[in-house]
Order: sequence, then structure tokens, then C-alpha cells
Amino acid sequence: MSRTLNLTERLLERGRFLQEMGLTHDALGIFGRLAGLRGLPAATAEETQIRLAEMHLRQDKFAQARRHLTAALAHNPNNARYHYLIALAHDQDDQGDAQSALEHFRQSLAVEPDQPRCLGEFGILALCLGHNGEGLAALRRGVDLAPDDPDTVAKLVEGLCLAEQPEEARLALRAALFRNPRSQGFRKLWNRSSWDEEEKSMLLPFTRPEPGTLPAPGGRKRVRRDGPSAPLPPHTPRPNHLPGRRHA
Repeated sequence: MSRTLNLTERLLERGRFLQEMGLTHDALGIFGRLAGLRGLPAATAEETQIRLAEMHLRQDKFAQARRHLTAALAHNPNNARYHYLIALAHDQDDQGDAQSALEHFRQSLAVEPDQPRCLGEFGILALCLGHNGEGLAALRRGVDLAPDDPDTVAKLVEGLCLAEQPEEARLALRAALFRNPRSQGFRKLWNRSSWDEEEKSMLLPFTRPEPGTLPAPGGRKRVRRDGPSAPLPPHTPRPNHLPGRRHA
């Protein structure tokens, strides 16, 4: 038994090192080997599954990522981060299930409500599935939590455009730029925008799609005009990140 544990510990340490060095192919091989071992300690099995999921998600291998995330959730069903990542693995996949993504975003936020990135992704998806009130509330909450983050504000502006509220979108972006006049992120976002004062309409890369291109409520997949937010970076084992602790 001690020989097996020593092998497990060596493989785990090596896999962590390779992943953190960006050597994904080699790290996948190590963690794949670990996943095939029987009798792994629960914490090791959970970490193995979530690390495999992270790497597959970064490679856009969404089905594999979902499989490993499902296994990680079996070990730790109330982990906000795991729910967030499996939601992304559905939402960013053309073959994913938008309703499952929505439910996992909700579960993540039920565990840890104050996640601006999760609120942004959830809000846009909710709007695309016809849950306008819930979607806009999530987007506004995200900006309340991170008012000076360009990505969070951009999500609110996108959502307001989808909801056909361009005036509020313009005011939200102007207020953010006023708070952060030297921010290149907000300046770029403003420069991407074109304002028609007479018609009070805003033309953005993420304006509302033409009728018929957006899924009806209950539809399968949202249409993206911009790139999806990247998933969180691979976790480095620290006390507050260990399996069994809530982490989003």
C-alpha cells in the first residue's frame, strides 16, 4: 500500500508541475495514468478529475471536460467553481446543452453569489434563452461587484443591447469610462461603439442579432458575436483551493 501511495504522490506532484509549466500533453498523460489507478484517496481522485477537465476545456475538448467535471462533482457536489466550469463546457460547445449550462451557472451562483465573471456569462445566456429579467439582474449585479472591470461592463452593455435598451447601455459605458478615464480597456470598448444621437441607437459588434438568428426561449444554443470569456486559469494547490473547499 505504501508503494502505491508513494507512486500516487510522485505522479500527482509531477502532473501539477507539468500543468503549471504549460506542458499540457505531458500533464494529460500523467493525470490520465493517475485516473486509471484504483483506490486513489478521495482528495487525489477529485484533483485528478478537475485538472483533466481544466486542460480539456482549454483545448476546446468540451465533451471530455464535461465528463471529468461530472466526476469531480461526484466528489464535491457543492463546489461553485466546478459548476461554473461545466456550465462553460456546455455554453462554449456547439453540441452543448444550453439549459444544462444555465442550471450549472445557477448552482454555482447559489453556492457563491458574488462571482462577476459567472454572473456575466449567466446573464447573457439567460437573455438568449428568454429570461430577460433574470439575465439583466445578473449582469447589473456583476457590475455592482466589479464596476471597474472592462469585461464585466462589456457584458452588461452586450446584454442591454440584446434586451433592446441601448440608452442604458450607453449610459453604463459612459459612466464606466468617466470612472476610469485612463483605462485602455474602457477606451477600446468606447471606440468600438458608434453612436447615432438622432435615433439614440448604438451599433456594437454584439448588437442584437437579426430576427431568426437568436434562439427562442428554451432554444439550444446562444449566438456569440464576441469570443467567450476564457475559463479560470489552472488552480495552484493552496489551502483555500483544496478539494472539499468552496472555490469558484
